[in-house]
Order: sequence, then C-alpha cells, then structure tokens
Amino acid sequence: MSDDNDVVERIRLEPDSALVHALGTHHSLESSIADLIDNSLDAQASSILVRLITRDKRLIRVDVVDDGRGMDARTITDSMVLGKRRDYGSGQLGHFGMGLKAASLGHANVLTVWSQSAGATPVGRRLRKADFSRDFSCEVLSSDGATHAEAERRALCGGDSGTMVTWTELSQVFHGHSDEDAISWLKHSQTRVMTHLAVTFHRLIEQDSLSIDIVIADESRAHDANPTPVFPIDPFGYRPSGHPSYPKDLLVQLPSGQVKLTCHIWPAKSDITGFRIGNKPGEQFQGFYVYRHDRLLQLGGWGQVVTASSDRQLARVIIDDPQAIGSLVTMNPEKSGLRFDPAFGEAVEAARADDGITFSDFLTTAEAMMAKANRRNSQRAPAPSPYKGFAPELRDTLTKELPLIEGRELQVRWRILPDGQFFDIDLDSTTVMLNSAYRALLGGGGGLNDAPVIKALIFLLMNDIFTGSRLGKKDKDNIALWQSVLASAVADEAKREG
Repeated sequence: MSDDNDVVERIRLEPDSALVHALGTHHSLESSIADLIDNSLDAQASSILVRLITRDKRLIRVDVVDDGRGMDARTITDSMVLGKRRDYGSGQLGHFGMGLKAASLGHANVLTVWSQSAGATPVGRRLRKADFSRDFSCEVLSSDGATHAEAERRALCGGDSGTMVTWTELSQVFHGHSDEDAISWLKHSQTRVMTHLAVTFHRLIEQDSLSIDIVIADESRAHDANPTPVFPIDPFGYRPSGHPSYPKDLLVQLPSGQVKLTCHIWPAKSDITGFRIGNKPGEQFQGFYVYRHDRLLQLGGWGQVVTASSDRQLARVIIDDPQAIGSLVTMNPEKSGLRFDPAFGEAVEAARADDGITFSDFLTTAEAMMAKANRRNSQRAPAPSPYKGFAPELRDTLTKELPLIEGRELQVRWRILPDGQFFDIDLDSTTVMLNSAYRALLGGGGGLNDAPVIKALIFLLMNDIFTGSRLGKKDKDNIALWQSVLASAVADEAKREG
C-alpha cells in the first residue's frame, strides 16, 4: 500500500521532445486537413481554401487558408506550443491543444503559420520537425515575410484578417514510381480529401455558414487555378424514409440527464450519394454518427454495441448531444473516431422512445425492411448482366435491382444502320446496336459509356429478349413495335432540333 507519508520529494518531469516523432501517426491526409479546418472554424472563418500544390506531378506543399479573426504575436506563439490549451468556448471544436502540431508534423517536416488579426501587425512562426523534436524550438519570422504572406492570403481568401497554414518538405506522401502513379495518387487523394470534408462539415456547408474550396495545381499555376467547391454529403439526406415511423428519438438516461439517439432507416436499395459515400457502398456506413457542434466526429460503426451486417445496412443513428462526449464516448486527439465506453452499450440497450420502442426494436425494423426489399428483388425476372456500353454507376444500380443470369452479358453499341432504323439486335453476341446517326441527338458522343438514360431505357425494354436462345413470335412482334415507335420518335426529335 502507498501512503502520502511515503512522499519525501516532488520532482518535475519535463516531456521528452522525442515525442514529436509520434505526433499525427494516426492522421490521414484528409483527417489532418479537417483538423486544421477546425482551427479555422474556431477563429470564426466562413471561407476556407485548401491548396494541394505540385511540382513535376508530385505533391510538394499543402496550404489551408482562411478569413478568420487571425492571431497576434502572443496568440500565434501559444498556438505552436505542444499541448497548450486555450480557453475553448462552448461552441468551439478545439479540445486537446495538439491539433495544429499533430495534423501538420504527421505529414510535413516543416510547418509555417502566417496570420493577421484586426489592428495587429502580421506575424509568422515556423516549426522544423528536426529542431522541434530536439528542443521544442520555434522560428519567429520577419515582419516583411509576414506582410507579404498576408497580401497573398487576402488575394486567395479575402477578409481583413485570417491565417495561412503551410506544410512543406512533406514526409508521408506517395510520390509514385512513375508519372502515371503520381497522377493517380493525386487524383485519389483529392477525391478522399473532398469526400471527407464534404461529409465531416456537411451541416455547416448546408447552413451556408462555411464554404470550402480545393485547388490542386502545379506551383507555376497555383495562383490562377480555378478552385473546386466542396459540396455537402449528408449521410441522412434521404427522402422519403425507409419506414413511416422513422426517424424516431430514443432517450438514454444518464445521472446528469438524458442523451437523445435519433434512429433513421434509409430506403432500401438506395444508391445515392449520402447512402454511398465516396466509392464505398452504403453497407459500410451503418451505425452511429456522433456530432459535436455540427462537426461529424464518427462516420458510422456500431462500436461494441451490436455487430455490423448486411441486414442492418439501412440503420443509422445520430448522437448530437455535448453530454455524450465524455460520459458515453471518448474523442481521440485526431477527432477521426471515438471510443465507446463500456457503459455505452448498456445505456443504449436501456434507451426507450416515448412509445416504448427500444433500440433492439429499431434494429429489427431496419432488418425487416431490408428483407422485404430482398424478397421483392427475388420476384423479378432474371436479366442479363449489363456489360460494355453501360457506365459503372448504371451497371451497379441494375445489378442491385435485378437478379442476373450468370454468364449472360448484354452490351450496347453504336453502329451505322439504315436510315430510319433505330436499333438492331444480335442475339448470338447479346448485343443491342443503336443507330450512330442518332448518337449526338440522343446525348451520346462522350465515349463508350455515353447516353446513360437511353441505354438504361433500352436495357429495361429489351433485357428479357436475351433470356432465351431464340426469338419467339411475341419477341419479334415487340421488336417490330419498338422499332416503329422509336424511329418515329427520333425523327420527330430531329425535326424539333432542326
């Protein structure tokens, strides 16, 4: 046993600067940039520009520029201190005092911050990872450099005050073994960053309180490149609900009060952005969505409460209550996920809605709606698989909606056909040939997967023609009917278009 009487001396243990090397090890590029945007939002920024700057097709620099209230000399120095926690307001996103350093030094060997606050002289500070990990030293930058940087910031983002954070000497970047590798990595990185920001800050963007733009450009054209706006991705942006009784609020009882769980059921067979996020299917995003001051901290996942399964893919739950952070879930420094405390599962199981519905009832209903949709799908007649000529997104939708005939692939091609003939059919190759004379008129001409609306209608109209090995009398009669009607319609369309 220990006793306070055992204490003979109290010593001060200074942190070892070598811990700098561990900063940001759990940060992805997109979560790091989101962490910097949190700082911008705490500074009341409404416009943020993210720049990914390249040289010889390789990423060499990242800028996050804002029009927030900026920092003076004392505030910017404090912001560079590891673990320095300012007095966070009730609506602010900062929490640990680690964000700027961890997010930046996890990806770059040099962090530079320029800032201008109202009525103050522009200032700049720089951390070099090698120096910072040796003695926590920070470089104070010249007033001339800060003034020049402030002029650049205003040109990029506007506003009389604001901050520009720059990463150089990037360390955690895949440069590729060839130019093609590097270009591919950059495109995927831009997509990941945009998707992550679009869903993480979707509420703020939807409220028009925040705009985020992204530029990816060579350093020689970075100032002239047109930015791409980040549009919100709402993981609850369905209409209508997948069940008429949902969304429904369940209340979790805590000693300090109640925490609300808002349970949602997506419509079955959804294949829109919001259910599907980025290139990942909606099944991967079932679970809890935890918000803090309208910033998404947890993008799905059930923690230890229940097991994820395809049967539960329509179920999503919003937790949007400051009481939940700390009492039920714990936020990590990267704000890229949460740890659900052991008591969380018990509290959720005990939660009730006003009508007595439990969390288990909610899951059962979501599973039932998925099962019902699967039964409906199994009753549809099987069809050939959509193949060449169909855009990937259209193929995915048709594949999800219809049972498919294994080994039978339907393709749509453009071919020169006699004038007045809309289409032709090759049963042996399972191909529908459309008259290329009408291609431009029907919205085609953009490559193999063009004219998706026409091709989707052709698939729905003709797929059962290809389920057999020969054309029956009814098939031939239908083909003659379709040929006559479509040829007449396209002739009328051509006349209208002049």
